[in-house]
Amino acid sequence: MRKRTLVATRVVTGLAVVFSLILSLLLSACSTTGSSSTQGNGSEPTRPTSVAASSTPAAASPSQGTSAKGTPIKIGLLAEKTGGLAAYGYAHEKVATAVVKKINAEGGIGGRPVELFVEDTESQPGTGSLKMRKLIETNGVDFVIGSNSSGIVLAAAPIAKELKTVYFPTAGGALLTTPGKGNRYVFELNTNVGQETIGAAKFATEKLGKKKWVTFVVDYAWGWDNEQSFKKALEGLGGTVESAARVPLGTSDWLRYLKGKIPDDAEGIYFANFGTDFLSFIRDLNVVRPNITKFGSNYVISGQDIKQLGPAAEGLYVLTGYPRRADAKNTPYDKAYRQAIGMDDEGREVGSGKYLVPSYQWSTWEAVYTIKEIVEESGWKSKKDNPAFIKTLEGKSFKEGYAHPEGDKRIRAEDHLSLKSLYIEQIKDGNLPVVKKISPEEMAYPPVINYPKDEPLD
Repeated sequence: MRKRTLVATRVVTGLAVVFSLILSLLLSACSTTGSSSTQGNGSEPTRPTSVAASSTPAAASPSQGTSAKGTPIKIGLLAEKTGGLAAYGYAHEKVATAVVKKINAEGGIGGRPVELFVEDTESQPGTGSLKMRKLIETNGVDFVIGSNSSGIVLAAAPIAKELKTVYFPTAGGALLTTPGKGNRYVFELNTNVGQETIGAAKFATEKLGKKKWVTFVVDYAWGWDNEQSFKKALEGLGGTVESAARVPLGTSDWLRYLKGKIPDDAEGIYFANFGTDFLSFIRDLNVVRPNITKFGSNYVISGQDIKQLGPAAEGLYVLTGYPRRADAKNTPYDKAYRQAIGMDDEGREVGSGKYLVPSYQWSTWEAVYTIKEIVEESGWKSKKDNPAFIKTLEGKSFKEGYAHPEGDKRIRAEDHLSLKSLYIEQIKDGNLPVVKKISPEEMAYPPVINYPKDEPLD
């Protein structure tokens, strides 16, 4: 009997140990607040990611060297961690983690710590809209930043209005400043396609003296926007688009789209593609029309090693919201920003040598600082104070500084257009110098909507 009791005791004890271990593992898994593997409010389950990539990164934790106290301010990031725009998502998450860490080290926002939640859009509008809802409804974020996909932004913008959450896309196109697309809860700090193509068309006709162009773009929202906006801007300056083509995303053979599609009298080609599409395009264009003037949209050379592109890309002009090379700005603010995010003077990630996306990623840095500045200026305490936040940001000007290393800018109250400078870089002998800085006034177009008048908040 005693032997049986002893055996039973050992079995119970063993089971208790096993149960304790299982419980410990479960609690450990559940502690990853906001993980992108969590499902809620109709959000689809996503592939597991690391703690630092999916929820509140250790670098962003309130416990990491900050005196901030109280209820955290939660910021969500829609990032293309996988899919065709993964290089952009990687850079935006890297910057978001760095800026939240820096702000927490400085005492947080209004004395409160900041928590960062990151969701993978998989570079798909459908997934992006689900993740937008998840960030707001499940994770309870106060603000959302991203994505770099215009299709995802256009899908997420109405959700921001529906759920009364201030939203800072990092790319969205001119459509956000038109009726029915953007709304009063949406603010984009970067230039949009409408501004960029106005700047490109002026440079093409006035500086380069070329008025006959063709356009080749990837066949989705960002490409269409570039095609239509460039045509409108060019024609307004007396130029013409001789032919236009839309090419499926992920095309490896551009020859069949290029052959016979570029008229003999065409002087230049304006294009909007990226990644492997860009590499295939520039290779095949060099076969068909090697000497035609090449002008790329914002920022078609993202992630590319310029020195490896060879003669096919020589002389190419490209729009950028932020110069890749540090010597193009040469400011203490740029230096501090690069050091904080781990980007060297050539636009590469320190350590890995991977090229980042400086043209876009700066807007994540500045969006978080903008949230900090407007929260503290407007007296924002919670989302019920969003009307005050929005009204304070509308018409707001920012001066170049450590919080705004890109430069001076103003948010136009009527349509939330960001009035800022833009740059044109050119590939020369494997280098990428800035050949033109375009002022905000050169690119501005009249507002066609008035959010404060058309969408009252009270």
